[in-house]
Amino acid sequence: MAKLTEAVKKAISDQEVIPVATSSKDRIPNVVYIKYLKVVDDQTILIADNYFNKTRDNILKNSKIALVVLDEEKGSFQVKGVAERLEQGPMYDEVQNWVPDKLPRAAAVIMHIEEIYNGAEKIS
Repeated sequence: MAKLTEAVKKAISDQEVIPVATSSKDRIPNVVYIKYLKVVDDQTILIADNYFNKTRDNILKNSKIALVVLDEEKGSFQVKGVAERLEQGPMYDEVQNWVPDKLPRAAAVIMHIEEIYNGAEKIS
């Protein structure tokens, strides 16, 4: 498994919203902006399922997921991995506590990091 560097973690935390891509079982891509996304540890990202529709369906049928963030000095970082959707447990509880009550908090999506790129160069 790949590990997030400090530069990638900082780039993620500096973003207000992050484009996250999934793909259907039939390989039809879907990209959405995600506001509630944060680093859990060097190999894991937590994403709140607020208004997922196609994204939720894609994760359940094809767990591949990717995101991209931009650092003004280091350029873009692309993070690829596998998503797991949880409707109970500690990460689900974290979403319930973290996301404002006025928003839906249907599930926690855990992104297990597999690859990290800085531009076209694989860094982990």
